[in-house]
Amino acid sequence: MHQKTQATRESLAESLKKLMAEHSFERITIKDITDGAGFIRPTFYNHFKDKYDLVEWIFQEEVILPTKQLFQMGMFREGIRLMLVTMEKEKDFYLRAAKIKGQNSFRRIVFESISGLIFEILSRRAAQGKQEQTTDSRLFSPEILAEYYANAETFLLLKWIEHGMRASAEEMEKVHSLLISFSFEDVIREISQ
Repeated sequence: MHQKTQATRESLAESLKKLMAEHSFERITIKDITDGAGFIRPTFYNHFKDKYDLVEWIFQEEVILPTKQLFQMGMFREGIRLMLVTMEKEKDFYLRAAKIKGQNSFRRIVFESISGLIFEILSRRAAQGKQEQTTDSRLFSPEILAEYYANAETFLLLKWIEHGMRASAEEMEKVHSLLISFSFEDVIREISQ
């Protein structure tokens, strides 16, 4: 049963990607998606609430889940690299997806997905440490840290996309590594010299 569900979702995702290569997201209907996948409209609603939900599922399946496995093993640089390489392989889709605005914007999808991933990793690590919570640790709770880092990651990914993904995934991974290894004070010192 699970394989059939996964196969159906993947077919709907591929249909949406093909449609987005030719049409703006706003003009694509659920019927267009299901026709392209060879299903009837009710099949779509058995799996997704709307086409935004489908975009979120694609991002979760292609980018977040593989990254999560690496993050759980403490392989953070490798996870970021995988995220970038995966998005680069689907460049056309992500260039178009980034144009989705409004309440269900792609920015929101990326932020919430990355925030959830970071929160899960931080919460798991905090639980393993089982440290007594102090005032300082409340200021640096998993929720606050996840939001902080997700904002930075979302900003970098969307700037990369908005600039046409002209830099390679490898170049972006280097930029990412530099940015996270320098504090604001380091940057000020560097540009003041």
